[in-house]
Amino acid sequence: MNAPESLISASVLREMAALARQTPPGALVEVGVYRGGSAMWLSELAHEQMRELYLFDTFTGIPYKTHPDDAHNVGDFSDGLTHEQAIALFPEAFVVAGVFPNSAVGLNLDHVAFAHLDVDQYKSYCDAIAFLYSRMIDGGIMWFDDYDCLPGAKHAVDERLGSPRIAPCGKRYWRF
Repeated sequence: MNAPESLISASVLREMAALARQTPPGALVEVGVYRGGSAMWLSELAHEQMRELYLFDTFTGIPYKTHPDDAHNVGDFSDGLTHEQAIALFPEAFVVAGVFPNSAVGLNLDHVAFAHLDVDQYKSYCDAIAFLYSRMIDGGIMWFDDYDCLPGAKHAVDERLGSPRIAPCGKRYWRF
């Protein structure tokens, strides 16, 4: 697959997409698009399985630093795709700019089968989990990109959900 640049390895992206492929029918969601590498994998899957794909990002970098465990500063990752570039790269997706979950208000996100959270910071993880939790379908998966490398992400996931499962690649996820 000729994908845009990603900070996530191709082997991890393959495993993420394989898990997403096995979820029941429902929407695919990514919060934290950055340069679009993982979104490309989800876009291919959405097209293949005729699923809706929602891509959320500020498109201006990290929006806030509110917790002692947060490793990144406001504005980090501002070198990612612009909103316009993401729309052009993913024409079949709903590409939404703004701070999640405020940016999702009013969208039809009642049946989420797979959610890839790559939001780095404690508050961003807390907010994303709180918003998506009741919208996940039975058998759905929430994938946590930053669990093992960013303390704020781990703290938020453990606090909100408990210990997640471990995929063979070492990444963490929660099955509903």
